[in-house]
Amino acid sequence: MTTTTLLAWPHNAPGPTPAVRARVEWHGGRFPHRSGLALFTGTADAVAAAIDWQQAEQDHPATSLALHVAEVTYRADAAEPASVALVRELAERGHPGDILATEVVRMLLPTPAPAHWSDELATSIGEPAQLVHAITWPRNVDDTPITVVVAEDVALIRAGLVSLLRDDGFGVVGEAGDYESVLATVRATRPRLMITDVRMPPEQGDEGLRAASLLRTEQPGLAVLVLSQSVHAGAAADLLTRQTSGLGYLLKERVTALDEFLDAARAVAAGRTVIDPLITDELLARHRNRDQLAALAERERSVLELMAQGLSNSAIAHRLTLSARTVESHVRSIMTKLDLWEDPAGNRRVQAVIRWLDQS
Repeated sequence: MTTTTLLAWPHNAPGPTPAVRARVEWHGGRFPHRSGLALFTGTADAVAAAIDWQQAEQDHPATSLALHVAEVTYRADAAEPASVALVRELAERGHPGDILATEVVRMLLPTPAPAHWSDELATSIGEPAQLVHAITWPRNVDDTPITVVVAEDVALIRAGLVSLLRDDGFGVVGEAGDYESVLATVRATRPRLMITDVRMPPEQGDEGLRAASLLRTEQPGLAVLVLSQSVHAGAAADLLTRQTSGLGYLLKERVTALDEFLDAARAVAAGRTVIDPLITDELLARHRNRDQLAALAERERSVLELMAQGLSNSAIAHRLTLSARTVESHVRSIMTKLDLWEDPAGNRRVQAVIRWLDQS
């Protein structure tokens, strides 16, 4: 029996779109075989996922969401636990756009920032009866498109990226096919996001990375998403060791997973860090003989690798089938063994890992 936060929606309502599903999973949610339900190891993660879901569909709300915390063992071949039935019933009571939660959720998370609890709802559910509360979540009022410059020397690929981004609401303000035009275009348009290939004319070397590094020095707020045909671990480390906020490094094959690519672009534009798992694997592999890395236990090494991919503690706990407390213990041990101390920056975990990987 493990403590689980349940997120449910009505059986007759549409489930999460691929983009919303990716957001839920990013918060550490997992989807069991039965529909209409997502499971979380952390209550704060579940609430954040519910808020993200409703904000993503705020103009055309499609479903109500309900949250509950219980000790459950959830297996596909077992009868549905009473707690699951309860949260499903609560979801049925809501209206599209609602987020309802039981008293235990409010007790565990008294301040669900950036949302807040509403005391207007006066009802209860279950036996014994539990009070029901509503979460009033903030609407996204900034409809300004994310401005972006696409730097890619292959015209067909560049046109595809531009079309994909525009269809998803990005404001493409410029295109470039070589090093000099990248510099000129970004300097003239000052976009929020630059998406660039690693290799560009005239030398077909690392012009894309060099342009990104120079432009971020000139425009500190510029977010950069690098696309690469293959793993260039050294180049990734060089770029990421300077400043990790608002940076992403993906293999081009990720562009075929459209929702994943678009989510990554939005995440980087919002100041977060996205590193392709294959690049993380390569970075780790290059440094496996270091004394500090050798001091890590096998489980700590696994936690470190997932940290470098940007996973939260709750997501790591789910991936490795560990308790949240055990993961927190591993993280503290890793920081101690590697002489790394977390700072208040939003990407401190990834930054710490990348800095360690790149140290001589």
